[in-house]
Amino acid sequence: MAEIERFVDPLDKKHPRFPEAADKVSLRFLPRAIQAEGKTTTVEKTIGEAVEEGTVDNETLGYFLARIHLFLKELVIESEKVRFRQHMPNETAHCAADCWDAELLAPYEWIECAACSQRNPRASKGLEGMDIDVDMKWLGPKFRKDDKKIENAVARISQEDRERLAALQEAGGKVLVEVEGPGSLDLEQVTIAKNEKSVNVREYTPNFIEPSFGIGRILYSLIEHIYNREAQAEWCQRSLVIYQDLQPREAKLQWDL
Repeated sequence: MAEIERFVDPLDKKHPRFPEAADKVSLRFLPRAIQAEGKTTTVEKTIGEAVEEGTVDNETLGYFLARIHLFLKELVIESEKVRFRQHMPNETAHCAADCWDAELLAPYEWIECAACSQRNPRASKGLEGMDIDVDMKWLGPKFRKDDKKIENAVARISQEDRERLAALQEAGGKVLVEVEGPGSLDLEQVTIAKNEKSVNVREYTPNFIEPSFGIGRILYSLIEHIYNREAQAEWCQRSLVIYQDLQPREAKLQWDL
């Protein structure tokens, strides 16, 4: 198993090297729309066309699909026996917005040998709401020993009630709070307002593109593609006939991403 994780800005998923592959690399796609019709007909198009038409979501995802295709081609995998199948919604993995499998044709079926997922982790968001502040210079001297109880009671006021009390205060009404012991109190010196924060940086949870490779499956498919099975008429046996030389080659695993 081998994986790459390329982190991307969720608002900008362009890739600087995508133009190098956009018009030069063609893939055979099996998008989910075709699968939904019960068909397995592939559509061949350049990766640039696939991204432009929305078949592939963005440039970074498209770039790595192209690199997977070129990697398999470098291993002498036959291009006509490679297809990229898009996951159906019920196949989509955790937090994956999209996923494509590079499937290689074996004698009896298509085998998933590599995949490229676009994962969009959900960022936790702070709640914006109403702040409620009591003037402690007024509260302490007036309520003395009950001031802590009042502070705790104010802190427990829900956002919904704070909005209601803010509207009531703006209309000239009283802000009443129930406190254990003293009972219902009128908070004369209280400020209720929306909290406002100065934002000097943009914080975000990055998405990431995750190409992954099943090395064993790729090796099995490579052997299948290099050898051709022919029936022996006399004994109805199968022999392996080499039709390509498997030359030793240096594995180019270090990508300039």
